[in-house]
Amino acid sequence: MTRTDATTSTAAGTAGAPVIGRDLPPLGRAFRIVAGVCGLLLLGFRIPWDGDPGAHLGMASLYLVLIAAAYVGVFGLARGPLSRGLGPWIPAGVLQAPVLIYPFGLGSGPLHDALAAYTAGSLLLNAAIGYAGLEVAALPSLVWRRRYAIYSPFNAVDLAETALARRTGDRDGALRWARVPAALATAFVFVAFWLVDYVAFMPFLPEGAGEAMRLPGALAWVLLAPAALLAWEARRRRDRLTGAAALVLALLTPMFVVDMVPEVLWMAVIGGGLVAAVAAAVRWAAGTRRARRAP
Repeated sequence: MTRTDATTSTAAGTAGAPVIGRDLPPLGRAFRIVAGVCGLLLLGFRIPWDGDPGAHLGMASLYLVLIAAAYVGVFGLARGPLSRGLGPWIPAGVLQAPVLIYPFGLGSGPLHDALAAYTAGSLLLNAAIGYAGLEVAALPSLVWRRRYAIYSPFNAVDLAETALARRTGDRDGALRWARVPAALATAFVFVAFWLVDYVAFMPFLPEGAGEAMRLPGALAWVLLAPAALLAWEARRRRDRLTGAAALVLALLTPMFVVDMVPEVLWMAVIGGGLVAAVAAAVRWAAGTRRARRAP
């Protein structure tokens, strides 16, 4: 067992089951590659080539180095709490919070591009090293040789893929056959309404080509069928991972219909992480107060 394996094994991982937020399945790897490549391509069109590209690239490069160093440093300082079971939500919310500079309009263009470049490059690094944790944690995980489960928006893909790829047992022949169309329907929705969006926004496409690639949102309702199948299976087997996959698919279906994925997933990860951090702080404060009052 390598040093990395020894420090990050969990009960699920030891038993051979993949750990969501840490172990990368094949379809999840493909998603990250496409998203990372498209993100880097889009950056090339955001550079002000008609203005002063040298100054822009220089500042963006400086910001990129500082961002990478900051994430590596913060991750190094957080290794203790992470190894003691901090959980996947709190580090996800804290480490992903800097992307809030986009909706709030904070920072300069070079800073935005540097953060986008770091995130897109991290997606490719995720795919290269087989790590399914939060994108911005990919480089720190490689540097510090530690792989902790830290949730990412792309874990929605990993969760659905893992649940649908699970073996059902010799007695569940009908269920195995039902999983085939369920898996195809899930892959169709995720590819057509998530991956295609990355490609459709490429500026080098002919006019109207991107819009022609996008399908009517109503087709995404088909995702409710695999969600129902997984929900039935989770109830029958009392399996939490399968139940979580069913819930995620059901919640994402209307988001796919109105074209709000993956944006809603980014906010869910940030919001869930920050809520978990506040809850942990409240519990810590309450425990400290009780300890002081104890005789």
